Amino acid sequence: MNLKFAKGGKTVIYKIIKITIMSQKGLIFSPKNWSRIATLWQGLQQSFRLMVGVPDYENYVEHMKKHHPDLTPMDAKTFYRHCIDSRYPTAGGNLKKCPC
Repeated sequence: MNLKFAKGGKTVIYKIIKITIMSQKGLIFSPKNWSRIATLWQGLQQSFRLMVGVPDYENYVEHMKKHHPDLTPMDAKTFYRHCIDSRYPTAGGNLKKCPC
């Protein structure tokens, strides 16, 4: 197998994923494993969002219901605005951190 980095526009990562899927066909395409794969996919999505600074609204709502049942959780738009404002404060009209 030839694993040059960018041969024919395909990267090494693409080939690794393809090899992994092809070698695990029985596990991946079995209906009894779909819920585990969906859970894994959701965890990966959450991890990638947190890596780039996008907060997880669903975890916030669960936390509020569990620890603060007397308070009403913010809606999604307000929650994301609060997270952006706390990450990049603009008190006094001057930006303290670069948002890029």
